[in-house]
Amino acid sequence: MTFEVDTRTININTVVSVAGFLATFVFIGIAWGASQAALSDLEEWRIQHEGVHRDLQASVRSHDAVVDSQISTLRSNLAKLDQIEYRITANEKGIEALDTRIGRITESYSNQFSDFRNQLSSISTQIALTNQTLQRIEAATPAAPR
Repeated sequence: MTFEVDTRTININTVVSVAGFLATFVFIGIAWGASQAALSDLEEWRIQHEGVHRDLQASVRSHDAVVDSQISTLRSNLAKLDQIEYRITANEKGIEALDTRIGRITESYSNQFSDFRNQLSSISTQIALTNQTLQRIEAATPAAPR
């Protein structure tokens, strides 16, 4: 007994196995392509994200530099304010000294004006006496003929 194999018949299990095997490779290829696309998208996002971080770091550094500059300016201005009490005291002493000098000058001018008044009063009295003497002399002298 010999079996004759009909070469034209196809076993359904073989077809299903081969189709499953081919489908597995197709799905592996599709999954591979999808994962590569996802990885490419993630890599693009990572590069953009790193760029955003670099830009943000540069912005933060420039902002920090501006803030540091402002803080140093404020510190130098505050250092001047620390000496404000001494400066005000020195100015007050200078104003007091100036007030004393002005008072002395005013007193000196007042004394000089008082002396001028006394001298003018004396001169005025001498002029009045001279006028009276002149009037007496004119009254005592006979009138000259004309």
